[in-house]
Amino acid sequence: MMDYIRSLLSFIFAISVMCMLLDCEIKYKKHRYLLGFYVAVVLVFDMLVLLNFGYAYFMKLYPLLVHLPTFIAFLFVSKFKPIKVFFILLTLVAISTSFSIVGLLISLFFDSSREIVNIVCYILYLPTGVIVYKYLRPSFLYMMHNTDKGWLGFCIIPLTYYMLVYSIAKYDLDNLVSDWVVRDAVLLSILTTSAYYLILRFFKQTREHLLLKNEQDLLKTQVTAAQVHLKSLQDSQQKTIIYRHDMHHHLNLINSYLTDNNQVAAQRYIAEVENCIEDVMVEKYCNNYTVNLIVSSYIDKAKNEGITVETQINLPEKTAISDMDLCVVFANALENAINACKNIPNSKDRTLKILCKTKSNKPFIQITNSYGGKVVFVDSMPVNTEENHGLGTKSIAAVAQKYGGMYSFTAQDGLFQTSIIL
Repeated sequence: MMDYIRSLLSFIFAISVMCMLLDCEIKYKKHRYLLGFYVAVVLVFDMLVLLNFGYAYFMKLYPLLVHLPTFIAFLFVSKFKPIKVFFILLTLVAISTSFSIVGLLISLFFDSSREIVNIVCYILYLPTGVIVYKYLRPSFLYMMHNTDKGWLGFCIIPLTYYMLVYSIAKYDLDNLVSDWVVRDAVLLSILTTSAYYLILRFFKQTREHLLLKNEQDLLKTQVTAAQVHLKSLQDSQQKTIIYRHDMHHHLNLINSYLTDNNQVAAQRYIAEVENCIEDVMVEKYCNNYTVNLIVSSYIDKAKNEGITVETQINLPEKTAISDMDLCVVFANALENAINACKNIPNSKDRTLKILCKTKSNKPFIQITNSYGGKVVFVDSMPVNTEENHGLGTKSIAAVAQKYGGMYSFTAQDGLFQTSIIL
């Protein structure tokens, strides 16, 4: 009975971890039914083989009865290429098999007790799942999304381990009770674990390199764009100053039209001046010149998208933060917020709230917006698998880290909140 329980827990563990490491998504209800039917057929067939031929025979056919159907099922629910799904499956098989080998090694001190093997496996499943989720999942997910080369080479290590372990024992513990077999299996597990350590180091280093490169490229692009955007806003502000300066000339001309009783010309000229002023007028939201220009621009953009905007901005005229960094933070946060609101079908549900103030002489910025759908987080950072998307939050985090500040991104009850202390 304990062997059955161990096999079941091993299967549940493998399926759970595969779901962690693969983006499993079934969009249509019809596909869910098809998958459910497929799983039911496989389970019934496997149960018939188990009942009619026994546990030992079932374990000999385990790769065909369990591993192959699992691989096909995850091809259906994952968006990744088959070679990546194959690597994850082999990885989970290697982990699960290693549990049994560790249990066998410990059981040698207890007269090779099968109960010890099973108990050790029971103990290892949960903490290993937590470790995979917390420490390994981010690197795996990033590599799965951003790297398409080298996966065949990655598969060679777990595939070799898979084939050797199967050839030694056929997944039957009775074939592993001798000391020399356990010794060879342990040595094989150590070599495989070492190889995986190198693979994971490569994953981590590659991820860090790609993230750094993306952030650098993005920041360069954003700084250039911010400079152009800021220059255009400054030009608009300068035009407003000119119009205010020339206002007495406009009033003199209007007075001349009215003196000549030419009301049509006066009204036409007034309308023309009003249009020119409205085109360049920047509404004042706070005393900080840079923030005011950026916020004004994005609020106009938000209102054009039917977004209800609420502001409470109280920042001083001068701060320790550079204009370019302020531009990166506000531009990215507001751009992301507006894009999220635009995806909400009903314009009445589109809301954007901007809160800025100073706490302990440090700018505190909090931007809250409504959103639709689901937000996925990796390492407490929202991620977007679309190309060139989801990088704005990384830029915000980079600026916060530059000034020794703090940042957080949360999504709850249809509201996404970006909070930064610089």
